[in-house]
Amino acid sequence: MTATSTRLPPGFEALEAFVPYWSLDTNDQRRAARSTAAMDDIQRFYDAIVGCAEQAIVHCEQFALGQMPPASERLFKLLLAMNHAAIAVEMHGQPRAHDSTWPSAVRISQGPWPHGGRI
Repeated sequence: MTATSTRLPPGFEALEAFVPYWSLDTNDQRRAARSTAAMDDIQRFYDAIVGCAEQAIVHCEQFALGQMPPASERLFKLLLAMNHAAIAVEMHGQPRAHDSTWPSAVRISQGPWPHGGRI
C-alpha cells in the first residue's frame, strides 16, 4: 500500500500502521486476518484501537455508509476489524476458537458491503 492508501483522518495517525493488515473489505477477509495473525499482533491492534474507538465511531457516523471519504472508510474498516480482534482477545485468548477448523468452509459470498462485498 502507498502512504496515501494507509492514511486515516486527522487524529488517528497512531492507527496507520495497522491499515495494511486490518483495513479489509469483507467479513471473510477480516476473519481470515484474525485467524492467521499472531496473538501478539492481534493484542497490539486491539490495544491501539480500543482506546480511540469511541472517537472513531463519532467520526464515521457523520458519513452515510458507502459514501465515506477514503480515509474515513479505512478507519471504518479498522473498527469492523476491531470486533474480530475482540473475539480473539476477550473470548478465545487465541486467534481462533479452540478446536475450530481452519480454514473454515463458511463463506459470505453475497450481501451488502461491508460484509460480503459491494452489491
